[in-house]
Amino acid sequence: MLNNIATSTILLTILLLSTTVQATEITGCAVKKQEIEIQINYAKEYNNTHQLKGLQKALAEVNFHCTDESLKAKQLKKIATKEEKVEERKQELIEAKENGKINKIKNKERKLQEAIDELEEAKNTYLHYFK
Repeated sequence: MLNNIATSTILLTILLLSTTVQATEITGCAVKKQEIEIQINYAKEYNNTHQLKGLQKALAEVNFHCTDESLKAKQLKKIATKEEKVEERKQELIEAKENGKINKIKNKERKLQEAIDELEEAKNTYLHYFK
């Protein structure tokens, strides 16, 4: 029952976050702060003191340390790192194909797809903060 409530809460939060962020056109650290504040409200609503404490700490960290420039730089660095990983995985796949071992090829294809998925996730996160 608690898992269903938590799942419903998370799904509702995601929907509200996307709607709220789009409606107000905020970017960067303001988005991050707003997301945490929404989670804080849910934690209060459901008397989740442990989660509330962690979220309040996260909000304090964002308020103290987050700048749009630093957040943008961090997100761009993640994207660059993921792009490098994709290139490495492509090269590994080429080498596996040269060796001709089916198991290795399938393994390298799977790892390449995982790297591509991680890159897309990093890009989506960047776009979430900086439209």
